[in-house]
Amino acid sequence: MKLATDEQQQILAEFYREGFAIVRNVLSGDEVKTLRELADRFLDDPSLESTFITPILKTNVLRSTQALHPAFAELLVHEPLIRLAKAVLGKNVAFCGQNVIRSDTNTGISMWHVDDLLEFPLPDDIPRHDARIKLPVFWFSFQIALSDIDSPENGPTEVVPRSHYSGRDVPKVERPEFEGRGPVPILCKAGDVYLFNHQLWHRGSVNRSSRRRYLMQNQYCRAWGPYRFASTDAARRLPADRMPDNPRLAQLLEPTRKTPG
Repeated sequence: MKLATDEQQQILAEFYREGFAIVRNVLSGDEVKTLRELADRFLDDPSLESTFITPILKTNVLRSTQALHPAFAELLVHEPLIRLAKAVLGKNVAFCGQNVIRSDTNTGISMWHVDDLLEFPLPDDIPRHDARIKLPVFWFSFQIALSDIDSPENGPTEVVPRSHYSGRDVPKVERPEFEGRGPVPILCKAGDVYLFNHQLWHRGSVNRSSRRRYLMQNQYCRAWGPYRFASTDAARRLPADRMPDNPRLAQLLEPTRKTPG
């Protein structure tokens, strides 16, 4: 899938302003089906429980999926994801993680948070960052729907729009607000993708439906990221005999092979 220039500019403008943006119909039905079946295969494999699977609040997270199957690895350079990642992070964009989250009925990673840490905190007497500033982005995620998450019952990601401008961590309340705007669910169909700033206040709501919720994550960072963070998850590799012959993928993965000096 290739985006027109004006379409990409509109997506990026929304991403910087609101903290998130949705791109529809990125993956085909066949691609979604393949990735979901692979996720089930690996999540249900007892031999991977201690190395690739992390339970969080009764929700299973399959980590380092790029090291499990070529279909996962090639998704890292799928268009328009890699082009958007380069637009946000620079042409030497690097890779810092890939996961699949599978939520059964009445499960979900439902606590409000920003990822990692609050990067641009403000003192109490400054109410927010100036909206005219395009805040720097050091790393961010694409969330890739591998099932329909098109109603509040399906456990959609909830975000508080523009809260990445707050300069504050999430208030410890059930429904945080920023400048009068409360949580908004990101509703999507299987194959849709949304990118979001990890400084945005967000959570994955509880799946109240009878069907499983599948959400994949591609995570990208600035070129120095792999050296700075030395991510074990990102450094994992497919065996050489199964690595796709894909120069763009090799270039993206190269920095995570190296150890910071």
